[in-house]
Amino acid sequence: MDKTKNKGSNLGADATLLTFSKVATSAIAMVMTMMLSRVRSTDEYGTYSQILMVVNLVTSILMLGLPKSLNFFLARADSKEEKQRFLSLYYTLNTVLSLVVGLVLVLSVGVLEEIFDNTLIKRFLYFLAIYPWTKIVCSSVENLLIVYKKAKLLVAFRILNSGALLLTVFAAKDFEQYMLFYVLVEVAFSVAVYVLAAVVSGGIRPYMSLTMLKAVFAFSIPLGLASVVGTLNVELDKLLISTLMDTHSFAIYSNAARELPVTMIASTFTAVLLPQMVKMLKKEDHEAAIKLWSNATTLSMVLIAVIGVGCFVYSRDVMMILYGDQYVGGDWVFKLYSLHLLLRCTYYGMVLNSIGKTGFIFWCSVGALGTNAVLNVALFFIFQMFGQSMLAPAVATLISTTAMAILQLAVTAKSINVPFKKIFPWKQSAGILLVNVIFGVVFWFVKEAAPLDKMFTTVTISSDKSLDGSVIESLILGGVWAIIYFGVMFKTLKKKWRNLKVKD
Repeated sequence: MDKTKNKGSNLGADATLLTFSKVATSAIAMVMTMMLSRVRSTDEYGTYSQILMVVNLVTSILMLGLPKSLNFFLARADSKEEKQRFLSLYYTLNTVLSLVVGLVLVLSVGVLEEIFDNTLIKRFLYFLAIYPWTKIVCSSVENLLIVYKKAKLLVAFRILNSGALLLTVFAAKDFEQYMLFYVLVEVAFSVAVYVLAAVVSGGIRPYMSLTMLKAVFAFSIPLGLASVVGTLNVELDKLLISTLMDTHSFAIYSNAARELPVTMIASTFTAVLLPQMVKMLKKEDHEAAIKLWSNATTLSMVLIAVIGVGCFVYSRDVMMILYGDQYVGGDWVFKLYSLHLLLRCTYYGMVLNSIGKTGFIFWCSVGALGTNAVLNVALFFIFQMFGQSMLAPAVATLISTTAMAILQLAVTAKSINVPFKKIFPWKQSAGILLVNVIFGVVFWFVKEAAPLDKMFTTVTISSDKSLDGSVIESLILGGVWAIIYFGVMFKTLKKKWRNLKVKD
């Protein structure tokens, strides 16, 4: 008997490792951005941002959900040879498509220079040619290593990659050298992905199969289109503000509406759950799949809710810490997007994705985009009558996102014949939310009544000393809040964590 078959996979441990790696890489990326903006001129930093923006946009369209196909097809593969064939096709396809994109970008350099009115772009033809390939290949490493249960290796890969890119900022003597170093680092790590794929699978080779190619595109294209539509949905709010309000208002809204990285909690659970969900649903073990999803959602809700409610209650001070006092005019926009975080406790299309109904996910995204667009415009003019037009896009996003989530849950329940009331941990989520609301009300009153801010008015962080005291007061109260909250929720966290243990 193969002893490995009796071992379980601790999805909670994998999710923790992935969350840690994402936090670490996000922190490194933030430091990298801060350093670049200081050591490079605005023209150089602007050129760098323009090139990355173009490449990111084009590759997001080209990828069309292909990385997510790794989870689906590898989890469904019944043999080592079948997995090898799929990976061989996957990397052959990605390599060819990425080189085509690089060629298109190189041929379009003149158009890009005219669009951005920037002649510096033509100096980096090699970057436009090579970077799309590195971005596409490296984007597959997460799904690849998760399916093969190599979470620790993935953490190491991510941190090493981010650290190496940060070192290029210090190693380069000028901007052109930095861009060269940057792409060379990405090339090295892209080659490493091919090596990792070959090692964990037992070997890959150039391979193409028309039958398999049709199956992959049938699965991935709807997901990719949904991703593109989702990106447009996210940017729609900013587009409206930038069109109908002045630059100053747009700057405030842009930061106030910026999504906090806590949503990576849910995304890491999605990454480690999806292969297991595919296996369970393939065997029609619907009850086990929903139970697993419910446990992960509840665990995610416990972690995200306290951050969302905390940011809502202490929104002005949180904005001071993140962006500075010039952005506190977007206080209520930030509050509304803090509430939006509560909806990001899970991926509502998890089951639909696992059973291959990616077409419906795409149409849900299109519907959400259309609803958001209509509500954006309608609510803008309604809120404008009350002098609060900046709130309209935030409210529109909250409504459209909620509607899409409920629709996906309803269709999920019908697709696998599970009652709607059991498809989502409604009672547990409501209980967690109630606990957080009670904490929020209590700590709001404590902040209003406590004199802590007056004790710190002499602390000089900026010219506004009293406000600095308020920030320090919120940090202290927030710390106390978190300690008591996690003490109260410890048993729930422990139980849900234990329930994420599944047999291979």
